[in-house]
Amino acid sequence: MSANRIQFIEFNDEELFSEIKLDNHQAFEELYRRYFYRLLNDAYKRLHDRDQSEELVQELFVNLWSKRHQILLAKTFDAYFHTSLRNAVISFFRKNNKVAEYPADYTEQEAGQVTYEEITYNDLKTAYEQSVQELPEKCRHAYELFETGLSIQEIATETNVSPKTIESHLLKARNVIRQQLREYSLVCTSLFLTIFGQSLDLL
Repeated sequence: MSANRIQFIEFNDEELFSEIKLDNHQAFEELYRRYFYRLLNDAYKRLHDRDQSEELVQELFVNLWSKRHQILLAKTFDAYFHTSLRNAVISFFRKNNKVAEYPADYTEQEAGQVTYEEITYNDLKTAYEQSVQELPEKCRHAYELFETGLSIQEIATETNVSPKTIESHLLKARNVIRQQLREYSLVCTSLFLTIFGQSLDLL
């Protein structure tokens, strides 16, 4: 476990969110780990559909990240997620003209499915990190600089190459990483790359 991960484990939710507002990916990942499976359980109780539940919860986190600078917490993060999930479920049923059912508990099989999802996420993160490391050196260097927030022009200036060359490196990185992660579910991969591989969706 990395030193940064240990550090953020000790943060409370509000402290994590303060870091997220500063665009800290690792703080977001820690908040994601704390709440994703709890929210997935709650969504599944109402939707009775694994894929739809996962998609709905993933969208909550995508919205959290994309609106991180505008969100003002009136209560706790647990209350924020509970309200967000409730509104998302209501919108889903209204859109699909369905009536919600609320099972009391999970079965043993469903609990096992959540464990499987956690393993899948960890595998995806490892695969992503490995795919980045396996990029050609110049391509990887450009990609890693872009992930720190530098623009194409800034990277070109720092590396003393043309912007078109940097753009070519980033496009190659996008294609290679997406290809290597193709075995994972589209929803899970899309969220992961939106948060932890932003450059892939900026070109």
